Amino acid sequence: MDESTVNAVLDTLPDLFYVFDASGTLAEWNDRLVEVTGYDDDELDGMNPLDFIPEADHAEIGTAIDAVLVGDNTETRQSALVTADGERVPYEFNATRLTGESGEVIGFAGTGRNLSKRRKRERALRQQRDELETLNRLNELVREVVHELVGAATREEIEETVCRRLADSDLYRFAWVGDHDLVEDGIVPRTLAGEDQAFQELVGEVERENKVWERPATRAFRTGRHVVVRDFARTPILTDRLRERGLERGLRSGIAVPLSYKQTRYGVLVVYATRTNAFSEREVAGFDTLGELVGFAINAAENKKLLATDQAAVELMFRVTDDEALLADLSRRIDCTLVLDGTVPTSDGQYLYYVRVEDARPERVADAAAALSTVDDSRVVWIHDEEGLLVLNVSSSLVESFIESSAKVVTAEAHGGTEDVVVEVARETNIRTLLESIRTSFPDIELVAKRDVERSEQSKRGFQDDFSAELTDRQRSAFRAAYLAGYYDWPRESTAEQVAESMGIAPATLHQHLRKAEGKLASAFFSSLRD
Repeated sequence: MDESTVNAVLDTLPDLFYVFDASGTLAEWNDRLVEVTGYDDDELDGMNPLDFIPEADHAEIGTAIDAVLVGDNTETRQSALVTADGERVPYEFNATRLTGESGEVIGFAGTGRNLSKRRKRERALRQQRDELETLNRLNELVREVVHELVGAATREEIEETVCRRLADSDLYRFAWVGDHDLVEDGIVPRTLAGEDQAFQELVGEVERENKVWERPATRAFRTGRHVVVRDFARTPILTDRLRERGLERGLRSGIAVPLSYKQTRYGVLVVYATRTNAFSEREVAGFDTLGELVGFAINAAENKKLLATDQAAVELMFRVTDDEALLADLSRRIDCTLVLDGTVPTSDGQYLYYVRVEDARPERVADAAAALSTVDDSRVVWIHDEEGLLVLNVSSSLVESFIESSAKVVTAEAHGGTEDVVVEVARETNIRTLLESIRTSFPDIELVAKRDVERSEQSKRGFQDDFSAELTDRQRSAFRAAYLAGYYDWPRESTAEQVAESMGIAPATLHQHLRKAEGKLASAFFSSLRD
């Protein structure tokens, strides 16, 4: 093979090829060296191997070259290839000693391979391993938090547990929970843990001063979606002042997660980390789950608080004319009076509403309700002149919003397009937060009355609570649905088949639930007589 053919083959290589003589002068090279370095052939002629690498690596590479020329046949080293315009590209170089016919050393030859793709793969693998390790630790942390939440009796305990466990871990620097305050018209901290050197206070100050800027916590609460700051140094979410002050405090990333249960928002959880890009997509998904769990726990705690408040509560009356309010809308359409006798949750997450109709034909109201998007089914239970009872299968409504906000609906009545809803809440309930939560779906609602109530029938309520605790959720729903539908009236207003159909269950299943509930009622009643 002649020299021109060899050179043509070398020029097709994806790697660099070079030959240096014994004095360290570049003597031969392929076209790839010209393409990568940006030097032309005249500039390359006579260059030294150290001219292509950073000064910091001169000693190591020089020693390797000396070893090749003196004794070792081949050496391989990794460094950066410095191009004509100063760019540094990761490369792996090797060198093999060249000898003449009499065995004398005449130089060395070698190849250089670009490591950019390999380095990128290695970085990606390291990042995946780091993310997986962090995710595993976060999942373990979430499990520990959930375990502690089981024993938390109040909202304050729940919030303190979450913040403390997050801040105590070595994953995060600081955590706090805030809620929207109507007076401040912004997010106000309720619980804090860790050390942020008053950064969250500074964020609140900047938001109050700059009316056009919205802090991540406010946005998360308003939209119901997480907000992530992956890099304090580069994010457009923060102002210049906050980026600078955050970096001074060692903060590098953060996340704001809404604490929600169904349509009710109980606040927002904010967490800071000292790592850039600490919140990957999978880690963010973990925090979304945590936000939902905390929201559920707060809702359960608020419900327990209301049930445990045997003697004292707060009664609130709300008035709404919003078209989205089911009873208000129907009473406006038909010009009648509608009274909610009770509700029953169904297995598919909807509610059965038992609505008494006054001053109108119940069939007209049932037909109008069936045409609404929020009503999946409507049925007339009984009719007496212009009065009757309807059962509506409802997917969403004002009453449901109150129930999911831990408020006990006492009465709901609508006439001529105006609906009044009376609810009971525990005295510790934040009424402003409750009103703000309801207004997200019903903006026209107003609080028109508030009073403290004392429950005098303690023994009756105690009996009801004890009996209710004995029933399963399905037994309780079936028993209440049968009662409200007139199944226990004489003559019966609804058959077992009709009640079962409204609940989406088989008649046999309904009878099974009713028999067990009736047996527990008899046991509770006669046991109380013996007491």
